Amino acid sequence: MYLNKIKTWYPTVMLVTVLLAASLFITYMLTHAGTKVAPAVIGIIIGITVVAAVVKDYRIGFYVLMFMAVFMFYFDRIVQATFPLGTVYDGLAMLTFSAVFLNGYYKRDWSAFKNPITIAFFVVTIYQVLQVVNPSAVSVTAWLVAMRNNTSILLYVVCFQMFASAIDVKRFTVFWLSVMMIVVAYGFYQEFAGLTAFEESWINSVPERIKLYYIWGKMRKFSFLSDPSAYGLFTGMGALAFLVLALGPFKPGMRILMFFCGMLTLMAMSYSGTRTATAMVAAGIVFYIVLTLKNKTTVVAMIAGGFIGIILFFGPFYGGTMNRIRSTFNPSEDPSMEVRDMKRVRLQSYVMEHPFGGGLYTTGQNGVRYSGGHELAQGWDPDSGYLLIALELGSVGLTLFLIFFGIVVIRGINNHYVIRDPLLKTYNLAYLVPFFALSVAHYTQDAVFTKPMNLIVIAAYAVIVKIASFERRLVSVDLV
Repeated sequence: MYLNKIKTWYPTVMLVTVLLAASLFITYMLTHAGTKVAPAVIGIIIGITVVAAVVKDYRIGFYVLMFMAVFMFYFDRIVQATFPLGTVYDGLAMLTFSAVFLNGYYKRDWSAFKNPITIAFFVVTIYQVLQVVNPSAVSVTAWLVAMRNNTSILLYVVCFQMFASAIDVKRFTVFWLSVMMIVVAYGFYQEFAGLTAFEESWINSVPERIKLYYIWGKMRKFSFLSDPSAYGLFTGMGALAFLVLALGPFKPGMRILMFFCGMLTLMAMSYSGTRTATAMVAAGIVFYIVLTLKNKTTVVAMIAGGFIGIILFFGPFYGGTMNRIRSTFNPSEDPSMEVRDMKRVRLQSYVMEHPFGGGLYTTGQNGVRYSGGHELAQGWDPDSGYLLIALELGSVGLTLFLIFFGIVVIRGINNHYVIRDPLLKTYNLAYLVPFFALSVAHYTQDAVFTKPMNLIVIAAYAVIVKIASFERRLVSVDLV
């Protein structure tokens, strides 16, 4: 009883202490630094508010992380901040995880925590932790920074507790897809109104960036996200989720709205010029059709979608965007794909000779920054997420991740055939189909672990684990 009272009062005492210390600090700064400190004070006030809200309700922390993962790059382009916002993001992730245990008001249910997905997730995480003793690594700093950025397992625990009912899944799905439409709307703005002055300045600040973004006479769009590839993958995931929901057990008006949003999201995705996203959507649609082939609605949608696809692919539609989409399905004629294939073949010998990999953060720009002198730290981009895993974690690490992803997909497929309630079945597919598609996209891009897709992936793990248990205590849920 006494311990329970301490747990109940601890967040309040902690909050009062933080607020008191912050007020004294702000007063001191305003007195000694004048008006120049005003922006910092505003930032502190916002920070304190967020901290207080997260300590009170850990679920707010995950929603704020999702919001931050989408918009932090846009803010960075506006203010050109020298302070690494990624550090704030990682700190907020740690706080959100801690808040799960700090606040005793919310009940924590661990009854389904012991499952194949959780076990596999912990195995790959422990393997990454053990990379600190990898003999091929050259820097402990690289390992420390990599582990600081790897908050996935912590956020999985948060999501596992956050999705306590079908209502919670519905709430996050609505939030995710609402943010998606904001991203889509700004992508349309960039396409038809053009980039802003600070966006143009940001692109031109790095010579290699303009070459990457301006292809076939057209500027690739990126909306609020870090780059066109992230924008394409994020909108590709959203389009698949919208289309799955459009075929779900909702009212006709809601289904039409979901389909309309899905089409808009696909259009916005095309402006990114990311061929991987196009292939990812195609893979997701095929996966959905295979799972639901007995459904008459699926057959009708498949025929209609195939007809539209034929018109777009063979019709008299030209321009940079259409040419790039068509080139997705002609990989033999794609020079960039040929370069990536040659890179994979060239690096196979390294993977075979180093079964435990070269160590965390030894490839790409992270390798140059944190593992200088390493054989892999040449500055080139691995391109493929699976190649990156194989190089840094070896064939052992790649095998563990493939098994992990396979377990998630198998569990999701099993849910589809075990769950009887059509609503829960739809929600399961709304997370399973985008995850499967993103795991395919990981072959040519670092897709699964990039913000903000990584948060949707982590949420998908928890939803797929828990959603079957909701059927026993289902309450009426709808998106309207």
